[in-house]
Amino acid sequence: MASTMSGPGILYVNSKIARTDLLNEQSYMKWYGEDHIPEIIETSGINSALRWKDVDPKVNKPFLVMYPMKDIAFTQGEEFKKIRVHSDLLPNRGPIYDLADIDVRYYGLIQTYDPKGTKPGQTKTICTAAMELGDKVTEKDFDDWYRQEHLEELSKVPGYLRTTRFKLLYHRTNAQSRQLKGLPPRPEDKEIIAPPTWQAIHEFDTENIDMTKLMATADTEWSKKIMGNVARVEAPMYHHVQSYGDGKFFQDQ
Repeated sequence: MASTMSGPGILYVNSKIARTDLLNEQSYMKWYGEDHIPEIIETSGINSALRWKDVDPKVNKPFLVMYPMKDIAFTQGEEFKKIRVHSDLLPNRGPIYDLADIDVRYYGLIQTYDPKGTKPGQTKTICTAAMELGDKVTEKDFDDWYRQEHLEELSKVPGYLRTTRFKLLYHRTNAQSRQLKGLPPRPEDKEIIAPPTWQAIHEFDTENIDMTKLMATADTEWSKKIMGNVARVEAPMYHHVQSYGDGKFFQDQ
């Protein structure tokens, strides 16, 4: 793990149930909502958690939880490392990494664009846009496009609330999480492609986004130039399930 991680950021935890013979969605969410998340938001470094589900029922990892932090350096301390992986709510008490396949991303906050002053609880849907830049577009080009054009274009889409932008600092697979918790390796834990470096989370106050108007935000000449030189894009969409703690997501940044 990078030793220099600090400042505001999020844990972005994407998962699926691996042992469907032992664990169903209802039990998995019960563990999350009644045990795991409450333990996390009782720590000194995390006060909020937001749970989401992918709108596509066929996606590989449909479950997402985001934990915003004022200082992501908290994830490198002993208090964070002591968060439990065993629970009475899990079959055979877990560990959870035996039952689910969990990918964890650590993102540092780059920008909050909030023209409407969004309050906690307003967001019903998030459209995520994770991108890896190609050789012909610089980080400055990409940042300028967002700040000088693209965010304003997004703000014209009905229901749009705000955007938070992030840079990937570190990520770990289920296998790496097992190692972190002192669990033995397993052959079914495979390596995955590293996530894209740049992530944007676009929030909407509706579950019925006008996708025609949303896609039209990429029709400008500048957008075509940027997107034509992006090497990889991941753009899942999620509906809000539940918030925990104070429910904030950088509303005070």
